Amino acid sequence: MKHLYENAINTMKKLLLIPSFLGLLMLFSFTESSKSQPEWYTGESKKDPKLTKNESSFHIHFSTSAGELTNDKIVLSINGNVDTLEVNNTGEINLKLKPGKYQFQFFYNNNFFEIKTDSIIIKGGYSTPLFINFMSAITPVIADKPVIYVYPQDTMQININLDLKGEIGFTYPLYDLGWNFTAYPDGKIKMNNKEYSYLFWDGTTAIDNNEVDWSEGFIVEKDSLVSFFETNLKLMGLNAKEIDDYITYWCPRMIVNEKNYIHFMFNEDYNEYATLDVTPAPDKMFRVFMLWTKSEGTQNTNVNPQAIEGFNREGFTIVEWGGAEMPKLPVNFDAQAVN
Repeated sequence: MKHLYENAINTMKKLLLIPSFLGLLMLFSFTESSKSQPEWYTGESKKDPKLTKNESSFHIHFSTSAGELTNDKIVLSINGNVDTLEVNNTGEINLKLKPGKYQFQFFYNNNFFEIKTDSIIIKGGYSTPLFINFMSAITPVIADKPVIYVYPQDTMQININLDLKGEIGFTYPLYDLGWNFTAYPDGKIKMNNKEYSYLFWDGTTAIDNNEVDWSEGFIVEKDSLVSFFETNLKLMGLNAKEIDDYITYWCPRMIVNEKNYIHFMFNEDYNEYATLDVTPAPDKMFRVFMLWTKSEGTQNTNVNPQAIEGFNREGFTIVEWGGAEMPKLPVNFDAQAVN
């Protein structure tokens, strides 16, 4: 009886472990399937009888997220030395180097992210396959918390229509073929018998990197973020409440990085992605959208301070700010300087 009891207990334990194992297996499978194709990876190094002990080679295979890359030029940096490569009709090249440690950077064009590898060690007499997959830089980003402040001179009825090149997500108050509301001079908004401080929306859009001058912007250390925003948002013309709202939303997200790259899109540049149609038309409308990303590891990035646009509050005024975290800087070194 004792043995039968012990066997029954052990069987029950095994049965109880099955759901947990299946759950872990499903989680592992989901995690693996959700991983995107890596930007770069190496294959197995093999001894090449055609190479001497003082020679080594990388056999580089190029592709893009849009398909194969053939018969084109690639800008290459090897340990900081920049050159160009001619890719053959198979999308491959053979790069012969001395044995040692190499770090590569590859740039195709502004439609794709630049790729930077880790240091790769190669031994004399060996050949190493290196796979480079350029990922499209025109990818969806989340437009986070664009908020619209409305300041009429007198209490008035206002209609605002948002035209986003993408898909509108969450809105508050609800955006239903536009926002129709009563606005007050102190900035309060009344809609459906409820009061709001501003109009909120978010959504997805795609940043065209050919339209953004990534060489202009700011590299800001985390301890300087608050003072940076206080200074520059004031230069833009934002008031104390708008600055407080901006800083308390963005800084907690950005201080997890030691440094951040910041680029502002103002007014007409912002309108390329999202436009506002306001009736009646305001006397002044100022819009700013921040593109930002972690900047650690972006060596050789030449960033020139961006000119800050501002406005004067006159008459019926509308102010909007928002932003999007970019996955990375599209260009990290001056690849276009090489012909």
